[in-house]
Amino acid sequence: PFRNEDSPQLIQFGKVVRAGLNVEIAPDLIANQLNVRNGALILQVPVDSLAAKAGFLPTTRGFAGKIVLGDIILAVDGKTVKNRAELYKTLDEYSIGDKVVLNIMRGNQILELPIVLEENN
Repeated sequence: PFRNEDSPQLIQFGKVVRAGLNVEIAPDLIANQLNVRNGALILQVPVDSLAAKAGFLPTTRGFAGKIVLGDIILAVDGKTVKNRAELYKTLDEYSIGDKVVLNIMRGNQILELPIVLEENN
């Protein structure tokens, strides 16, 4: 959705440029079906992205087609993220090139991973 504060970007770049992680986040319906009730589930991580370089893990299929959950983003710089919409809303507060620390759940562990935000594709 277009917002008034997007006008300078629209003029400068010809489009609205948003800072993001450049990963695919599961829609909440899919995350819920996979028993992810809190946080934003990473589905895909492009090989050449900063997220891949930072070590983020995507959701995959393991042995016999079993789904292996990727990293689940729980917080951005200490701000709790309950779902995909909250993640995007929180990231809207940042600019491309900003460094943030994400709290993620990987399996049973909670980790802190720093990442530099890039243009969300």
